[in-house]
Amino acid sequence: MCTYNYNSNFVKLISNAIMDTALRERFLADPQGTARDFGFSEADQEELAAYEARKLRVLVAGPAAA
Repeated sequence: MCTYNYNSNFVKLISNAIMDTALRERFLADPQGTARDFGFSEADQEELAAYEARKLRVLVAGPAAA
């Protein structure tokens, strides 16, 4: 999963989600669908759905959100 495309798409998605409340809420509500819109493969979408939403909550809201 650690390909250049994944990394660049990941950074773009997370950066945008941190700065954009609507995107952040959409990502947290539907991480797979949002990741799909950012060009992630199906396998990467599933991994993001299981893992990255939790990390995003911490990034945005701090450790209490974990």
